[in-house]
Amino acid sequence: MSAAVQSNPGFPPPSATAEGQLGDAVLDPLLAYWTIKRDRRTLPSRADIDPVDIPELLQHIGLIDVEGPPRRYRYRLVGSYMQTMFGENYQGKYLDAAKHGRYRDFLNDLYTAAVEHRRPMLSEAIFDYGAERTVTIRRLILPLAESDQAPVNMLLFANAFIAPNLPGTATPMLHLRMDAPFQAVFLSSIDKAVCRPLTVD
Repeated sequence: MSAAVQSNPGFPPPSATAEGQLGDAVLDPLLAYWTIKRDRRTLPSRADIDPVDIPELLQHIGLIDVEGPPRRYRYRLVGSYMQTMFGENYQGKYLDAAKHGRYRDFLNDLYTAAVEHRRPMLSEAIFDYGAERTVTIRRLILPLAESDQAPVNMLLFANAFIAPNLPGTATPMLHLRMDAPFQAVFLSSIDKAVCRPLTVD
């Protein structure tokens, strides 16, 4: 865990139900699809993920290559809806070039948790832009590997954007600066086997 991200035991976990449902029209079906594709294995592989199976999710999802050592994360695919929301296309870029500062450190920790624990990871982050403008991003990170013995070589991910104080859900977020203060952050595996609250200094 980076120096920018530290434990905060008082922060509650993401609101997944006992059945594991995340309450989101994108995250829930993607998690269900990943679960079906892994069958009796620990993780599915990239070859198991067929875009034809999930056409309604394609604009909302992305793929990250896990490279190294040293470990680096490269955005292989970024869905068009995420590009619209962030106001940029970072497809083909490495995390350390596409993102900066504490936000980059948080994402690096999130991706690393999914790789090392080999579990689906869920995070919630509330970005506070002042003047009663907040954006909540819930991220689902799903690891992929060629076999149960092989290291994780790719991450399948989706973001859910909740912006109640912004004019419309399709408002590009580039001008809002994703390096705004984290009001609250949480990182958890879906089954709670890995569960740690986080905050950014």
